[in-house]
Amino acid sequence: MRSISSSLTEIVDTPDHEPSASSLNVVPLVEAESIVQSLQQFKLHEIGCSPFMRMYAYDVERLSIQAHISAKRRDGDEYVVESILSNNKLETLVRTMLTIEVWRTKVLEARMDQDEKETETETCLLEKLASNKSSLRCAFILHVETTLCSLINLILYRKEYAEEMDGDVAVSLVDYCARQMSSLVTPLASNPMMQKQRNPGTSQEAARYIQNRSVLQEMRDNILENEFKTAVVATSLSRHLCEHIESLPVSAQTRILDTHDFLQLMIPLIDEPPWTRRREQVQFISGSSSDGQQKSSVFVWEKFIDNAWVVVPPSDLLQVTQCEAQCWIAVFHLTCTNLCRERYALNVFRKEQLLRLRKYLNEVMLEQLPILTDVMRYMDELSLMNVPEAATGQGSALLMQQVDCIREDINGSNTNYYKVGQSQFSIFSKYTDAQDQDLRLIAGIYSEDNIGNYFDGSMEGTNDNPIVLPVSYVTIEIVENGNKYVLANLTMTGDSTTVESECGKASQTKMKVHKEKSDLIEHSSVLVRAQFSSENMHNFKMLELNTSFSSKTTSIQWIQLGKIELDGYALQLGFKARGNDDRLEGFSLRQAFLSTSLK
Repeated sequence: MRSISSSLTEIVDTPDHEPSASSLNVVPLVEAESIVQSLQQFKLHEIGCSPFMRMYAYDVERLSIQAHISAKRRDGDEYVVESILSNNKLETLVRTMLTIEVWRTKVLEARMDQDEKETETETCLLEKLASNKSSLRCAFILHVETTLCSLINLILYRKEYAEEMDGDVAVSLVDYCARQMSSLVTPLASNPMMQKQRNPGTSQEAARYIQNRSVLQEMRDNILENEFKTAVVATSLSRHLCEHIESLPVSAQTRILDTHDFLQLMIPLIDEPPWTRRREQVQFISGSSSDGQQKSSVFVWEKFIDNAWVVVPPSDLLQVTQCEAQCWIAVFHLTCTNLCRERYALNVFRKEQLLRLRKYLNEVMLEQLPILTDVMRYMDELSLMNVPEAATGQGSALLMQQVDCIREDINGSNTNYYKVGQSQFSIFSKYTDAQDQDLRLIAGIYSEDNIGNYFDGSMEGTNDNPIVLPVSYVTIEIVENGNKYVLANLTMTGDSTTVESECGKASQTKMKVHKEKSDLIEHSSVLVRAQFSSENMHNFKMLELNTSFSSKTTSIQWIQLGKIELDGYALQLGFKARGNDDRLEGFSLRQAFLSTSLK
């Protein structure tokens, strides 16, 4: 899913009352606490069952969206993350993520052992799912792994959260990140995941392939796509583990510095970045061919930004993307942290590999990431150092290493993955994607009528389903720069729908906007008065329209007036920026919802 854009023009509301943590949320505080407390672990053979889908593909997906929205607000109220840690559910999330990884890598395409084969043709779980047309259910299971990795990445952003990790959890996360990063740097000849990303073909070839591929091919493509996205998120998670290495248990530190050698893993990710590719693009130009056009092939550069490949002009190739920055920041912490300098055992091979990065530390790079000045100084010092031919790290004849207990427990002893997959098919065979009620529930998360606008950045922490009681009309008055205007009159549209909210039962209806004044101007401070009836007038404090950021004119930005749990009503207004990226001309009111408690 795409992250919420940080470049939106912000509209900040300062209501009469202190903001409530649950007033503008996908998942209110009380519901989030309830979901977190109910989180449980599922065995390998239970992956994909209905309780799993509803708990992780639906509830945890919403929790993840809410956690990222809360982090974007920068108001310190990250109640989803705090609830996960206070209820000791981080291990549950990590265990589930590792279970799905085992399911993806070992169960989906597991084959029968040669000595156990019977006369009939063997069929792996993936092939059976394709024949049953259960591709969407499989896709959502795979997406859960990416969601959990992203949520854990957000949790470990803060050092104090990393300090609370159990030793077994820390070791499991380090091992998981090492596996994911290794999949990104595996040679292309034996790496189907990177072959698909590196060589997508032209747009015409891709379109023909998508039209003609089978359900099984579609599912295999989806597996490779999710593997890549998860590996990219795991690289970001690796950076946070490196950043907080001093807060991690000794066993995890040893894993990072010696066992997996994260510093050496980062080098090929920087030297041959998997998130940059050159792609052939076919252009049609006028010519003398029979159809009046002739084809011309050009090559364009693309970078993986916000979970999508974006064409980048050659002049912007040196601009550091988020994926590239994660690797460089990890290198900074692994080379400039005192603990790493003391414990990392340099030898000739490691020195030569590290010095491969020196050529990238130029003026353009240092302008974008000034912290790399220390890395450049370290590289210069390293080039003058004499290091041993080989080093073991501690120079001890006895080396002990902690086992990844969580993964060992998931795998079990002598697990027959083929039999696990065959037994699981009974879960999937009950219904096809078209009849799957769990999928209908999950799909509701991404609909435009719910929180679809979160993914294009058009809402910042606002509920798309506000609660509304029927009223006659609402008038919005604007006192702007000493002049008074009627911004809009709002009337009800359609019948009200009774819903359950945190405050009890309520009713919801969308309002129709009848514009009087076309726009709010730039840098406006306005007083909004909402008139709910002829006898009641409600005043609100100043709304500040901050236009100091670059605005995307396609996005809708939301403010809320009043708190339903405090005032008994809430009015939500959606503004759209007018103009272009170079000049913002104002804000136009496009949508409105009124919410009133039924108490």
